[in-house]
Amino acid sequence: MPRRTAAERPTVPAAEKAPEPPRPTYAVLRAVISDGQGGEEELRLAMADGPFGTAAWQMWSVGLYLARLHRHQVQPSAETLSAHLRAGVVPFPTPTLGFPYDELHDLRPTLILSLKLGPLDPTGWPAASLVVVEQDTKPYGYTRVRRFRSLRAVTKAVQEEIEDECSRLAGQKAQRELFELADKLSRQAETVHQRALECASPLLGGAVRESMHAEGQERERLLQELDELCGLDGPLPDEAATASPVQTVTGHLERAPEALADGRARLYVRLAGACGTAPWRADRPAVVICTARDAAARGALSLRAGTAVVVVGRAGVATYRYEGDVRRRADTFEAISIGVDLAAESAPPATTV
Repeated sequence: MPRRTAAERPTVPAAEKAPEPPRPTYAVLRAVISDGQGGEEELRLAMADGPFGTAAWQMWSVGLYLARLHRHQVQPSAETLSAHLRAGVVPFPTPTLGFPYDELHDLRPTLILSLKLGPLDPTGWPAASLVVVEQDTKPYGYTRVRRFRSLRAVTKAVQEEIEDECSRLAGQKAQRELFELADKLSRQAETVHQRALECASPLLGGAVRESMHAEGQERERLLQELDELCGLDGPLPDEAATASPVQTVTGHLERAPEALADGRARLYVRLAGACGTAPWRADRPAVVICTARDAAARGALSLRAGTAVVVVGRAGVATYRYEGDVRRRADTFEAISIGVDLAAESAPPATTV
């Protein structure tokens, strides 16, 4: 039987390739919050990018957080920012899902807000800078990067973005409800920016106050609206509200208490037993650094090394730098009161320092 050539062989149609499911895309907020003493907190959160995962809406949420920090005079932290995003005070979806990926090298985010915050300055506003990255997730798509390096630059950018969104939505009947919301938010963003400008310097503040007075009742109405939006939902949690519960630990002083320059006292307490009531990690150290203030500090400084003590206070974690660039964390205990443990067994020999 004659052999068929390759050209004569029947062709088999290739199986049709199933279409790939669409790749989910996200809006991502990355915040790095500094305490001004070398410690930093980082927060990465994400949300579906439509319809509110765009720069205009999510930048407005950041601007509102800055305004709430100023109003309630609360230091920025990962906890208060997360609470702000989850509390429902923002009238649209915000990033609340953990995003444990490197957002700059991930192919899925269409919007990345990289926010950096520092402690409140003398004007009562936090230090702030913001980088906004908008990108197309398709191959060879565009990328747009903008940087705002000061609080006033951030608040101005927030105002301009939401105003641009108003212009885009104007005249679209199907988007009437969104337009009305964006219009209201743009007026509030303007008020936030004006307040930030007012605090920039006494001279500039006076000029802004004059312009605000000249605009009369409309400006007062906007100020009242902003106060209601930032105030009636309740203040952001402060240190007292978010501190760990009051607990009691017992142990012996590892060394003589140290007097610090700011009037506090530092104690090194070797814990007695397991101290199961303390919320530290399972690998917590045997010796805990305690700090005391005011009357507790004065009482602590009268104690000697080896004294059995009962310490009432709150557990916490301190971040510090070791040998320049190495960042470390230490378990701490902020003492409210300190007393001698009369029920304790005889103290072990004190460490010689």
